[in-house]
Amino acid sequence: MPSPPHDTLNELFRERPTLTVELLRWAKLVDLPEGLPVQTYTVEMSDRPSRELRPDLVITVGPPGHPFEAYIVEMQMRRSEDKQQQFARYAIALWLNLSCPVSVIVICPDRGTAEWASQTVVTNMHDYRLTPLAFGPDRIPLVTRAQVADNPELATLSLMAHGAVTGVAEDILDGLKDLPAEHGAYYYQHAYHFAAAAAKHRMEMVVKTKPVYSPFAKEHFGEGEIQGEIKSLLAIVDARGLALDERQREIVEQCTDSERILGWVRQAALVNDATELFT
Repeated sequence: MPSPPHDTLNELFRERPTLTVELLRWAKLVDLPEGLPVQTYTVEMSDRPSRELRPDLVITVGPPGHPFEAYIVEMQMRRSEDKQQQFARYAIALWLNLSCPVSVIVICPDRGTAEWASQTVVTNMHDYRLTPLAFGPDRIPLVTRAQVADNPELATLSLMAHGAVTGVAEDILDGLKDLPAEHGAYYYQHAYHFAAAAAKHRMEMVVKTKPVYSPFAKEHFGEGEIQGEIKSLLAIVDARGLALDERQREIVEQCTDSERILGWVRQAALVNDATELFT
């Protein structure tokens, strides 16, 4: 079953079809002329015996009826050995439909998944192999607050790829606040999944690498990390619209227990009311 992050990515690329071409250009993987029409493409694909093929998204570049290039865009959150052969089937079926060059783009949240997705797929059809173009953190640009308004879809994708880096999630979420209200809420809804996951990852690293148990250790070694993670937690709470009252915010800001803050981060991605964080 598709996960919420999977669906979020799919919708981002569907909302902005040019995002695929922008990523390819940024990674210097294509040399397409500027100004070509770019659009999503709906196609019914199957192989024999009548097995339906459903890629996440198909993008075509060029005139809709006679495209110059076609891209199958897959959102792959983790490794799946069965999916590699599926990538090749998608490409063959789309080539039969459009008779133009077809590439498979795989969007991945981490380097390990991207390395797996970039492996050449060997099929049982003689001389046909497929090497997908995988996009992990190394191929997804780091977007700053000043860039968010121009491309909120890319900013949300950047949050997935780089949100575990200190300050990135806060910077992008602050940039989303600058969008018009009708747009800001829409992208916040997408971004909070990735912000929560990034903050959780950062907090887990702090707990694993620098445990702080005694009051002295908390004061001298843990304060900087804890304050940073409290800031991340509050950004996620704000992004989800979970209004903290004065007393609740005071509890969060004065907390010095890393594990407790980590628990709040996990809950903040799931609950619908701020009071549920403290029950």
